[in-house]
Amino acid sequence: MHRVMSCFLLTFCLTILLCSEAQSQTLAKIEGVLPEEIKIAGFELSSAQDVQIEGVGFRPRGRRGVAFTNAWILDAQSRDVVWTVRDAKIERKGRRLAVFSDSPRFDAGKYEVYFSSFPFHHQKLEPGFFERLFDGIFEEDDEDVYHGYKKEWEHFGIVVSGKGKSYGGEDLDEIRKPFLRSAFVSLTHLGADDYQRQGFELTRPLDIEIYALGEARRDGTFDYGWIINAETRKKIWQLTLRDSEPAGGSKKNRLVRKTLHLGKGNYAAFFVTDDSHSPDGWNSAPPHDPDFWGLTLRVANPSLLKYVERNVYDEHDEGKLIVKLTRLHDDEFVSKCVRSNRNMVVRIYALGEGKRREMYDYGWIIDSDTHAKIWAMNYDNTEHAGGAAKNRLFDGMLNLKKGNYIVCYVTDDSHSYADWTDAPPYDRENWGITIWEENENNKPGDFVVYDANQEEGVLAQIVKVFDHARERQSLKINRGRKVRVYAIGEGDSGEMYDYGWIENATTRRVIWEMTYRRTEPAGGSKKNRLIDEVIWLDEGEYVVRFQTDDSHSFERWNSPPPDDPLHWGITVYDTAR
Repeated sequence: MHRVMSCFLLTFCLTILLCSEAQSQTLAKIEGVLPEEIKIAGFELSSAQDVQIEGVGFRPRGRRGVAFTNAWILDAQSRDVVWTVRDAKIERKGRRLAVFSDSPRFDAGKYEVYFSSFPFHHQKLEPGFFERLFDGIFEEDDEDVYHGYKKEWEHFGIVVSGKGKSYGGEDLDEIRKPFLRSAFVSLTHLGADDYQRQGFELTRPLDIEIYALGEARRDGTFDYGWIINAETRKKIWQLTLRDSEPAGGSKKNRLVRKTLHLGKGNYAAFFVTDDSHSPDGWNSAPPHDPDFWGLTLRVANPSLLKYVERNVYDEHDEGKLIVKLTRLHDDEFVSKCVRSNRNMVVRIYALGEGKRREMYDYGWIIDSDTHAKIWAMNYDNTEHAGGAAKNRLFDGMLNLKKGNYIVCYVTDDSHSYADWTDAPPYDRENWGITIWEENENNKPGDFVVYDANQEEGVLAQIVKVFDHARERQSLKINRGRKVRVYAIGEGDSGEMYDYGWIENATTRRVIWEMTYRRTEPAGGSKKNRLIDEVIWLDEGEYVVRFQTDDSHSFERWNSPPPDDPLHWGITVYDTAR
């Protein structure tokens, strides 16, 4: 009985399609759509008319309409959805089939027809999903009928009939030309883990039409685009969940259609994808316009394209490079000392790891003279860098005064360059920190890289101290004076473990000591302690000392390092410098 019913349903569905084709000209026909597949056809109408739409889809038990299979039609020029299978009359035939039909009226124009077979969820299909779906249709021992029903997928599809012209295959590019004729940026045909960018210049103010499709959910934005002012690095638009609308198919497919007024100047457009759900391989129902997944920028009229000039956007201008500490691996601490010989603006580009509002791989800058932190990469001033949600990016400007600086970057024990524990960022090669000069009138020598050991005004110094150390350095004071003592060490619960002191070389009497009560937080872990004070030293000879215990010292941190790790130890400065 089951075998007879299956054959009857197949014959019934095919008869509907064949009869339809006999009555009028076939404008578009899609058949043989397999699980997790999408097919496209196109047609053109020279005049307004009613078209006939008929098809066969899949309908699980207890569901209304057509599920897992979907059909729709787009206006090829406007990219608007003009019909979906939900508009059709749907009749249930048998236990799992649905036959749909409709006769909508379309204006003259070019159209694209789509048919897909994807589940409406955001998880990747497990092996055997469709096999298990069919398991409940027949008895387990009726294998012949079971395999025969699965073959019916080859006959699922849609037929559009009317009077006009058919398009298929490469001809689809032809019917999309009217839409693309006024486009000057087209970051589409993207795959997984893709990253594309395009620079452009507007020679006069223009209204720009944004057409973008991407992936976003409440827990993150995964495939998305943005536009920046290339001169100020300011982001002026980005695809987000809040500022987008459903794009059809899965709920995470998002669409943006808006007009943005841009002034004369240089701009850059970007689009990035993660490691799944793209035209390379959808892991749930695709959007209604899958071939335009990405970002397209257009002007209202092709005649306005004369005011737009495409250019190569170089986001890493090596000619203005100041510091580049990138491709960093696990458990690394790197730094570089730079001297700015005049006030200037610099651009900081830093990629790192952070989640739950805390950073794990990050960079910062300190003033080498005052030892104050002047900039730091934190969760709030970064944004998603593509790939895993924990990949974070800072890309912005900093006003830098004339002076000496130390640029630092630290990584933890996982998820770093070439050893990612999750999807890497789109710009994985620059994991770390890079700084450029943004001034146009830069001159050679404006920035100088110097050795940390060349610090000015140092009377005695013991720094970069490792575990199990007990170091000393002599200090001679020719006449009584004020000196500045700057020391960073480890302390907790009122006790110091890595600390320094000064003693009289003759009497061995301790005249100054770094105690927990006199210290303050040094940044990073709460056990990093800092003291920075001015004291008086009489004329004479002294010994400066610093000792450490068996853990948490320079480049051997077992928790986040201090803001000024290069000065882990003790330094005595001449206050007259």
